[in-house]
Amino acid sequence: MDIQISEQFVPPQFKIYDGTTDQEANIKTFSNKMAFRTDNNAIWCRAFSLSLEEEALHTQDLTIFDLVTLKQGKEETLRAFMDRYQKTVRWVKGLSPKLALQYILPALKLGPFKDIVYRRAPKTMEELRERATDEIRVEEMKLVYKKENQENKGGKTNWGKSGGQVGKPGGFKQRELPQGPRFQQYTPLNASRAKIFQEALSAELIPEPKRRPMPPGANSNKHCLYHKNMGHSTEECVTLRDKIEELICAG
Repeated sequence: MDIQISEQFVPPQFKIYDGTTDQEANIKTFSNKMAFRTDNNAIWCRAFSLSLEEEALHTQDLTIFDLVTLKQGKEETLRAFMDRYQKTVRWVKGLSPKLALQYILPALKLGPFKDIVYRRAPKTMEELRERATDEIRVEEMKLVYKKENQENKGGKTNWGKSGGQVGKPGGFKQRELPQGPRFQQYTPLNASRAKIFQEALSAELIPEPKRRPMPPGANSNKHCLYHKNMGHSTEECVTLRDKIEELICAG
């Protein structure tokens, strides 16, 4: 703390750790940026503390009233709310973690995460963050699939209205299908794609697919649970393989 830093030295700008992200990743980011400026450990520590002091000057202390009146908005995502909640908890003076946890349930809007907290109240802030992180992944995955479904429906409607008619009356231009795999490599699975598909459906991680017509000359001995038709097996289904890999990438 006694190290003197030159007035010409400019500490790197980085996001201050607020308790909502990985603290080790935050420190690593700071270290990588500082490595380009100096290898003096004392300056590293002093520059880090100066950043914290600067943030404290711009942060107004909150009161317990701010926490009591904190509510999740009807359209507010769990990620956005948890960010507000943890920042509020952080800046309320003299607030114990036990008291902070008491206000999370009434602050949450009706939904799956509120049900989870109601059934088994978290005992620590770390447990609350871990459970919230899991639910945020599920929530964001559902939003992605909801958006994809809306885009697909819109694309089908526009394609239908434009008619796709070319040349002969009654003729339709077929949509081009994506060629090749979507991912460079696929994660090895410890269960069959059929089983993973059923569990993903139950957890609402994959939307219920619509039945597709069986292509001409399809192999009637093979059935796909995802497309609900014949021609290829569930394990051979390229579309399902990509959907499962998307879930793995999303955690």
